[in-house]
Amino acid sequence: MYAFSALMIAAVVSPALRDPPADSFPLSDYPMFSHGRPTPRMELTHALGVRADGTRVPLPPLVSSGNREVLQSMMTIHYAVFSARRQAFCEEVAGRVAEAPELRDVRAVELATSTFDAVRYFEASPAPIRRTVHARCEVRR
Repeated sequence: MYAFSALMIAAVVSPALRDPPADSFPLSDYPMFSHGRPTPRMELTHALGVRADGTRVPLPPLVSSGNREVLQSMMTIHYAVFSARRQAFCEEVAGRVAEAPELRDVRAVELATSTFDAVRYFEASPAPIRRTVHARCEVRR
């Protein structure tokens, strides 16, 4: 009984004696919570409406891809941007923007890939770290 108890105590204490990045089942020291993590980045290819003052607004899925489903919209935009039809797709989106009364202040459409710092997005600013514009077209009304 004493030997079993001593063995269990050693097993429980052993994570404290290991190199912190080591982690194993069934005993864990949860190094994912005790060590610094790289800055979480998110890359998103999306359609943006550009207002007269230069500010950008994400276009809703129904306008940006003609689809209400967010993930399907995202993939439609992604495939169009990384194909030969990106400019034609931009013109299609601009046509839907022209028909949307809630977007009457939008003057142009950009198809862009934006990189966001996930922490900064919520704590300081939703502005992207980097943005690459793949296509731009004017909204004709």
